[in-house]
Amino acid sequence: MRYRIFNIDLCAGSEDGASLPFVGDAVLITDEGLIVYAGPAAGAPQADRGDIRVDGRRCLAIPALANAHTHAAMTLLRGVGSDLNLNDWLTSAIFPAEDRLTEEYCYAGAMLGFLEMLRFGVSACADMYMFMDASGRAASDSGIRACIARSVVGDADGDGGRLAESVKLAEEWHGAQNGRIRVMLAPHAEYTSEPNNIRAIRDAALERGLGVHVHISETKAEVEGCRARRGGMTPPEYFDSLGLFDAPTLAAHCVALTDGDIRLLAERGVFACHNPVSNLKLASGVSPVPALYAAGVKVCLGTDGAASNNTLNLWEEIRLMSILHKGTGGDPRAISPAQTFNAATVTGMRAMGYNNVGMLKPGWRADAVLIDRSGPHHQPLIDPAADLVYSTQGSDVKLTMVDGIIRYADGGYPGLDERKIYESARLASRAILEV
Repeated sequence: MRYRIFNIDLCAGSEDGASLPFVGDAVLITDEGLIVYAGPAAGAPQADRGDIRVDGRRCLAIPALANAHTHAAMTLLRGVGSDLNLNDWLTSAIFPAEDRLTEEYCYAGAMLGFLEMLRFGVSACADMYMFMDASGRAASDSGIRACIARSVVGDADGDGGRLAESVKLAEEWHGAQNGRIRVMLAPHAEYTSEPNNIRAIRDAALERGLGVHVHISETKAEVEGCRARRGGMTPPEYFDSLGLFDAPTLAAHCVALTDGDIRLLAERGVFACHNPVSNLKLASGVSPVPALYAAGVKVCLGTDGAASNNTLNLWEEIRLMSILHKGTGGDPRAISPAQTFNAATVTGMRAMGYNNVGMLKPGWRADAVLIDRSGPHHQPLIDPAADLVYSTQGSDVKLTMVDGIIRYADGGYPGLDERKIYESARLASRAILEV
C-alpha cells in the first residue's frame, strides 16, 4: 500500500541527538513498507491515483517510538504489589503470581501490552519474559515490531532448559514477518545466573549472531550482593569477565553504576536502557544518564513492565528523562529535548537490531506517528522541540504506522477486536491472581 500523509508538520528525528529539525507544510509518502518522501510539500512527488490519502491537519509526523525494555505480558499483573521495593515486590507479589502463568495467559497479556504501546505511538519493543512463543504470536497478530527474549535463569547445575528454549525461539521467530520480529538471548541478571549459564548464553549468541538483553545494576543492593558473590566485581565487570559483552548487548536499568562501570559500558558499546518511572516507583534510584552520555554510552528508553510502571506509555518516560536529570543534577541543560527524543527513537531501534528504523528518511522502514497538536497544552507552538518532549501526552497520538501499515488510528486498531483482547486479558489476570 502507498500512503500520502499531507497537511502536516514533520520532524524526521536525529541520528546524533544534537538537534531536532522541523519542517512546516510537509508531506510523508510511504510505499510497500518504506518511506519514499518526507519533506516540504512543495518538493513532494505528484500524487498518484493509487495513493491512500491521509489528511494530517493540525498534526506533527514523527518517527515511531522504541520501547527498549519491557515485559509485555505483565499487563496481567498491573497494580500488583504497589508500594514495595524491588526485592519485596518480586518475592512476595510477582513470583507467586508468575507461577500460575501459562502460554495462553501470556498471549492475552502480550496482546494487551502491544495494543497499549501502539496506542501511545510505540512501533517497536524489546520484550523479555517467559512463554515467549506467545509474545511472538502476539507480535505477529498485532502488527507491532518486537525483539523478543526468553528470560534465562540458572544455577551451577544448569538452567532447566531455558537456553534451549531460547535457541528454539530464535530458530522459529528471528527475522519473521519480513524482519519485524527479532530474537535476543536474555540472561535475567547477575543474581539469577551462574558463570556456566552466562558463558553458554554468550556462546549461543555469538554462534547465531544474536544480541543479548539483560538486567544490570538495578539497585545498590544488587551491586553489593554481586561484589560479595563475585570477588568484588560489579555486575558489568562480572558480565564482561565472562565475555557476555562480546555480543551486542542491551542493558536495562543501569542505575547503580560506578565510574568504572560507565567507562566499561562505553568501551564495549553496550546500550543502556533508562527506565525512570519504574526505577522511581520501586525506589531503586536514578540512572546517571548525564554521566553515561558524557562517557559516550548509547542511551535508550524503556517502560519496564506494567506491573512496576502501571502503564506502557513511553511519553511519560520521555518527559521524565529530560526533567529528572535537570533536578537531580542542578543543571537545566543536563539533557536536551533532542537527546531524549533520540533515545526514544533511533537509538532504541538500534539497541534492538533495527538499523533502518527510527527516522523519517527515504529508504527507511515506514514506522511513523501522527501527534495531534490542536490541544491547548501545545499552544502557542513557540518551541517545537520543547513542545514535543515536555508537552506531548500519550493521548495526543492520532495514528501509529508500522512497516507502512496503520496499526492504530483515532481510537481503533484496524483488523483487531480490542474489546475481545481486553476481556481475554481480564479473564487471564483473574485466573492468575485467583480473584
